[in-house]
Amino acid sequence: MSELEQPKGVSRRTVTKAMAWAVPAVALAAPVPAFATSGPAPVITPGAACKSPGNSCKSFAKGYNVPATVYNPDPVKTIYITALAITNNTLGITLTPSTYPPLPIAVAPGATVDIVLQAQSTNSANQAGSFDFVVTWGHASDGSDHDHSPIVLHISVPGTPPGCVCP
Repeated sequence: MSELEQPKGVSRRTVTKAMAWAVPAVALAAPVPAFATSGPAPVITPGAACKSPGNSCKSFAKGYNVPATVYNPDPVKTIYITALAITNNTLGITLTPSTYPPLPIAVAPGATVDIVLQAQSTNSANQAGSFDFVVTWGHASDGSDHDHSPIVLHISVPGTPPGCVCP
């Protein structure tokens, strides 16, 4: 067929090219995950770990205390710290996580709250090593808001002397 004899209208090649470009456009229009619009994560600044030897604190038998400051940069939503876990423990002793004040901990919009992250143990030996606190947070006090990545705080324990300030 010569150029003069080509039929008028849209060719199959033109339709195929248009479809190839349309597919990526549809993929880009997919919904964005909920956590992307849920506001900024809290900023948690841990202090130095200290050892709490046997029964030196009434609410904390043995282990390590880590004072921390939690700042809520969200200007509208309250943030709740709802769970705490300990991972990557190189101290050689079993640690059980807890906090003071107890969970859930509410941090109002734009506010700062001082807390104590606790790694309780049955051993109060002067250990050196490290562990991570994994902090779960959200906008619901019951922990039902699961659209947020946890915050991991690496805690180095360079051989802690006793002397924690008890909460």
